[in-house]
Amino acid sequence: MDLKGILDFFILSFITSFCAFSPLIVPLTVFILSWFWSSKFILSVSLVYCYWLYFDRRTDSHGGRWSDWLRRCSIWTHWTQYFPLTLIKSTDLDPNRNYIFGYHPHGVAAIGALGNFGTDATHFSSLFPGIRPHLMLLKMQFFNPFTRDLLLGLGACCVSRNSCECLLSGKCGQGNALVIIIGGRREVWLTRNNTMILYLKSRKGFIQLALKYGASIVPVISFGENELYERRTFFGLIPNGIPWGLLFMGYIPFRRQVVTVVGKPIHVVQTDNPTPSDIEQLHQDYLQAVEQLFVENKDKYKLGH
Repeated sequence: MDLKGILDFFILSFITSFCAFSPLIVPLTVFILSWFWSSKFILSVSLVYCYWLYFDRRTDSHGGRWSDWLRRCSIWTHWTQYFPLTLIKSTDLDPNRNYIFGYHPHGVAAIGALGNFGTDATHFSSLFPGIRPHLMLLKMQFFNPFTRDLLLGLGACCVSRNSCECLLSGKCGQGNALVIIIGGRREVWLTRNNTMILYLKSRKGFIQLALKYGASIVPVISFGENELYERRTFFGLIPNGIPWGLLFMGYIPFRRQVVTVVGKPIHVVQTDNPTPSDIEQLHQDYLQAVEQLFVENKDKYKLGH
């Protein structure tokens, strides 16, 4: 491994560790601060940040906080080049519309989603000028100090209905792309190498949002996402196995290419009160679009280990 490869791996390890252990930040911070309560400076900084957390508590549901500087920081280039991650465009997107990107599959850590849409390391802004991608995450992701500020700066928002409606209703302008990992946590347990199983048929909430606000739906498939980790049974003790990567705790992903293909949009006519029939029809259209995108690209981006 050359010097650049070592640097890429070091940065990947740091970012992955930061994200993987973010739930421990709160108790760790409290523990560390307990040793320095006598320091007026530390106490003042802690109180100011706590006030900031309270003041900023609804930002993730009101359009987020976008930072071009943070998204274009060179550290993300090193991170994405480790695999590497590649973003492919099927067609241009009109910046005067809002979009819902349906991302598939979730994989273990949705690394392709973060790298391609949470940063500009794979040149999203050049491929889709005027479009602002917002990676939509669970509310709990924004409870962790410092991690939440990083995610907000990368354009991430809460995936709650109110948050989605804020971005799609025009309050935050046009050209917003809500990147929703449709399969969610349930799809994590379906992750297998060299196959792609999607949890999709019962997911219709994003369809309702698209109809209500006339947002175009764009299927997105990441080829190679499921290959970043392998399932290990550990001598047969765990029947279905658990995802495992590099290092002694297995949380560092393998160095395998991921190609993310952004499909063609399904333009939706705004319907204030969509009927179950409207929802079902658009859902079927979306299922067909996902299948077509997979069939058209599976041989082209059949990535080996």
